[in-house]
Amino acid sequence: MLSILNRKKADILLLLFLISGCSVTIGTGSTKSKETLTDTYHYVRQGENLFRISKYYYEGENTAEILKGVEKIKKANNMSTDSISPGKRLKIPSTAKKQPNYPLLPPTAITTSPSTSSTSKSETKIEQPGAVEYHPILPDRAFIWPVNGKIICNFGELNNQGIDILVEPATEVLAADDGKIVFAGTTSKYQETIIIEHSSTTYTVYSHDIDILVQKDDYVKKGTPVAKVKSGTHRTRYIHFEIRINNVAVNPVVYLPQQ
Repeated sequence: MLSILNRKKADILLLLFLISGCSVTIGTGSTKSKETLTDTYHYVRQGENLFRISKYYYEGENTAEILKGVEKIKKANNMSTDSISPGKRLKIPSTAKKQPNYPLLPPTAITTSPSTSSTSKSETKIEQPGAVEYHPILPDRAFIWPVNGKIICNFGELNNQGIDILVEPATEVLAADDGKIVFAGTTSKYQETIIIEHSSTTYTVYSHDIDILVQKDDYVKKGTPVAKVKSGTHRTRYIHFEIRINNVAVNPVVYLPQQ
């Protein structure tokens, strides 16, 4: 039990470090060469594989072209195998595409006629369905928006680890799901900040331009006001919101209902 508590405390400390004043992503140094403007990043979702990811970003027309893209991704991420897990951050070199708001899954059913059953792998045609049903990494969890408003900075833009939502002064900020307040205070990067633990691996972060209404160790229900946007109209007010799984920032839009 003690080891579990210590591990949980370490996870929270790491999370606080990740959202502190450190502006460099963990694992990258200041000497890292500047990336080209056509590089992007992809956060792996449940059920995705390198084949489908390559097909989306490079639009390979056959298996050989798609596998060439797989090797390009593996080389960019120093990967020796094709194994990837949900939440992993992949660098996708030389593409103008951005990560979609649906997982890159294979068709739910592929019909193969007897005459094509012996077709070689290199000749097999695989098509991405026009509309893909979204299956989230957290199928048992349904988040709600902490506030309603226009997103003014998307996940991944300007190294953003969450989304920034434009709000009116005095707007209530709601808990995205049931959980325990594990941090309620200030950080050097985001000023007033709240972190809610929803499970041993899942946290949400609320910060910037807020007056905090809760205390550490409080338990809150989904939809409970945890903060209020500061008053005053002398500047634009916005909320910074993050979802982190296993201390990896994921795109909140993927887990939130359409506004």
